[in-house]
Parts: sequence; C-alpha cells; structure tokens
Amino acid sequence: MSTPRIDLRGLEIVISFRGASAERLGNLRTVLRHLDHTYRDYTVWLVEADRAPVFAWSELSDPKVRHLFLCDTRGFSRGATSNLGVRATRGPVLCLHDADVVANPQVFKLCVDDLLDEQRSDAWAPYQQVVNVAGALRARLAESADFACLQPHAGVQDPLAPDMDMLYASAAGGITLMRREAFVRIGGFDPSFQGWGGEDDELLGRAARLGLRWWSVEGTRLFHLHHDSASRQHWAEGPVGAANHQAAVQRRTLDEAAFAAHVEALRARL
Repeated sequence: MSTPRIDLRGLEIVISFRGASAERLGNLRTVLRHLDHTYRDYTVWLVEADRAPVFAWSELSDPKVRHLFLCDTRGFSRGATSNLGVRATRGPVLCLHDADVVANPQVFKLCVDDLLDEQRSDAWAPYQQVVNVAGALRARLAESADFACLQPHAGVQDPLAPDMDMLYASAAGGITLMRREAFVRIGGFDPSFQGWGGEDDELLGRAARLGLRWWSVEGTRLFHLHHDSASRQHWAEGPVGAANHQAAVQRRTLDEAAFAAHVEALRARL
C-alpha cells in the first residue's frame, strides 16, 4: 500500500533553472517527480532563464507546475530569477528550492507547519549538512522518486553510501522556507550576483543583520543530485565564484547608512 502524500497546505515553491547540461535537466525532472510522489497541495513556480526553453512542461502535464520562461541572452542570475518567481506567489509562506536537491520530507513538513502555525520563526533551512548523491543511488532516486532510498543516510551521524560525498558541512541555500513578507522586507535576492553561489550567503547575512529569525534543522541532511562535480571546494577560485564571493564579503562590511540604502534599493527592485 502506498504511503499517503504529505499535505503542504498550499505552499508555493520557487525553482530557478537553466538547463546548462543534460545532467541538470535530468535532476530537475527527478526533483519534480519526487515532489509529486511525496506531497500534495502545493504549487511550483519554475522560472527558466535562457536563450530558449529547455524544459518541456508537456513531459509532466502536472497542473501543480507553473512554467515561467525568461528570455535571457546574458549570464544567468539565480537571484534575479528567484525574485521573479517570488513575485508570482501569493501565499504567506514560500519555498526557495534548488532544481537539484531533495529534503527529508518529514523535516520539510515540520518547517512548513511551524511557519504557518507559529510566530517564532521567519525562515527555516530544513537541514544541517549537504551531501552529493551520484551513480546508482542517484539513478535509483530518478526511477522511484521515493525518499526511502535516501532515508538510511538522512541523519548527520548516519554512514554515507558509496555513491555519496560530503558537499557542505553547513550551508545557506539549497532549500529555504520563508515567510513571504520577510523575504519582501529584506529586499529579496541581490540580482547583481551572476550564476549560482554567493547570493544565498549574502541573503542570509542581510537577513541576520535585519533581525530575521532564520534557523537550520540540526542533525539532518539535504541531498544534492550530482552534476558537473562532486566538490565545491574550488568554486571561489573561478571568475564567477570569485566575483560573487568578493561581492558577498563587501556587502557584509557596509556601514549602517550604506547598508540601509542597499536594502532600500533591493526592495524597490523587488
């Protein structure tokens, strides 16, 4: 007998996507199938930015998935596309969800319920560590869409499978659940960050400076579906990574007046 789907109570999930490789497109399909297999009562705002669309909604024909395409001949900006997706949402709580990650469903549900029912939190990261999943285990998840194949490795004390590598012992981003008003209040993502990386760190630093109650769930893992590389150790050494890292550091050193002006400018653009 199949397990009943978990009720997400109208949650709106924003996924930014650029199909730079077949691996990335395959990971997106796995994530969307996993969401459909595991949950009910949610909407995905899938924001794709590229010269031409790669994702074909007709492959899924899932009414819960709303595909927004932004013709972009410049460099991809996860921050800018995420902001566009957030502008489409209307509910009190939203989820910023990478196109290649899977969370523990029970932990994810607890975070959703806390934000909807309590007033003690503004944002949750439903994990502590991020683990890369490759090989046969990644293929198994793609086929089944069921978290059960990852469950034996879901806790930070659980052994890693042979097809797993530690990506981050702690991190910002991947999946963030947040009150919509809090996202708007802090100005959303800084759209000047290009590509992926750095925009999450800057958002978290700005949120902390503005007093948002942003927590991580200790003791649990987020699973990243392999593409390109199993390590992010040298990310900041590349041209985009170095620029984003430098920008994030620079934002943290703004004095109070400059920081206030920065936040106000972001709010106006959002």
